[in-house]
Amino acid sequence: MTMVSKIRTTLLFVLLSLCEYISGQSFPSGCSYSSATGTPGIFTCDFASVTLPLTFSTFSSPYPQRLVINNIDGQLPASSPSASFSGFSSMSTANLDTNYPASLEVKCTTNGNLVLFAGTFSGLSYMQELKITNCIMSGGLPNNVFSDFGDLDSLIIDGGSISSLNADSLSGLNITKLSIPNAMGMFAMTNLALSTNTFPSGFFYPLSKVKSIVLDNLATSSALSLPADTFTQNTMMETLSLSHNSLTSLPNNVLSTLGALNYLNLTGNNWECTCDNLWILTTISTKAIDVVGGIVCSSPSDYEDKRATTYYYNVCPQDDACQGTPGVVLGGECITYPMLFGDGGANLVILILSCVILISVLKTKKKVKEHPREVTSINISTRGYRFTRGKKDAAARAKEQPSDLRWI
Repeated sequence: MTMVSKIRTTLLFVLLSLCEYISGQSFPSGCSYSSATGTPGIFTCDFASVTLPLTFSTFSSPYPQRLVINNIDGQLPASSPSASFSGFSSMSTANLDTNYPASLEVKCTTNGNLVLFAGTFSGLSYMQELKITNCIMSGGLPNNVFSDFGDLDSLIIDGGSISSLNADSLSGLNITKLSIPNAMGMFAMTNLALSTNTFPSGFFYPLSKVKSIVLDNLATSSALSLPADTFTQNTMMETLSLSHNSLTSLPNNVLSTLGALNYLNLTGNNWECTCDNLWILTTISTKAIDVVGGIVCSSPSDYEDKRATTYYYNVCPQDDACQGTPGVVLGGECITYPMLFGDGGANLVILILSCVILISVLKTKKKVKEHPREVTSINISTRGYRFTRGKKDAAARAKEQPSDLRWI
């Protein structure tokens, strides 16, 4: 380093220290503060430089509402040899700036390992967003690992890998749309490797209020497979994304409890097109779900890279909407004969009267077209119509006209 460079570095350090002194911020050694993205700014702590636990009282002006821990390669312990966080339970939500969500991001160094424990995030219940980025989680996701957060608006795990998932990994966690800017209510796992090709039964059950689940671009030991009960408890979910997972099919009824679902992303999957596997086409049509990317066949070979709808309508027998029950199919819906003729024949009477009125109207319109010169006026009301013809004189017409005119 040249003398000029040393002077520049020293001056920069002095300037930053002066700004810190003037603005009144304080933070632990190994951390820094930046308000470049807004105020309150972001505290960034270098895992290789800080001494755990991070202590709440060492942050001030502002409070640690937005916190990043980067360059992680190791453990974030719960208690031994020390906790990772201390005193953060004294943070009051009344101190939060409502223009920004309270957020924690955990970022690993290249190929960095992250080991989490139940209790790692003790005291951080005020946080509203959690993101874990590019971490090799060799210890997997332990039971109740996120329970200290209570409610989160979003939990995003992006990049890296997870060695194991447990049925109770998400126990104690509630993800829901919070009253924050750009609320999402989202759980996401994206661009990461899993050691298996499925999720344990019950893994997503705690997320009963989640609005969006995103499972995109997951590298699994084989083609991703989802059990039929995967989303049984996620009844408030509106968005489900399963893109780029080499899915070959989904089990029948995997979407059956998702009454709120209106958006489904299946882009980039290799569907095995069989009539049994394409039950989903009927479901998304019946439930009016918007599908992004569509479903594209990878097999059989005659339909490779063709839309699944082409295979379905060419090969599969079309369902009878009435399923053998006598009735009439209108717009894909079955109107059974008991529905049509029920209520003591009232529906039948209404149907017959409607037909009579329709025929009468059609005949009248035809008559008007055949004798246009004989029609001098048409009187129309909400209760019916009456024609007056022009061949007879006014006196004759007045004589024929009843004194109490009624519309029919």
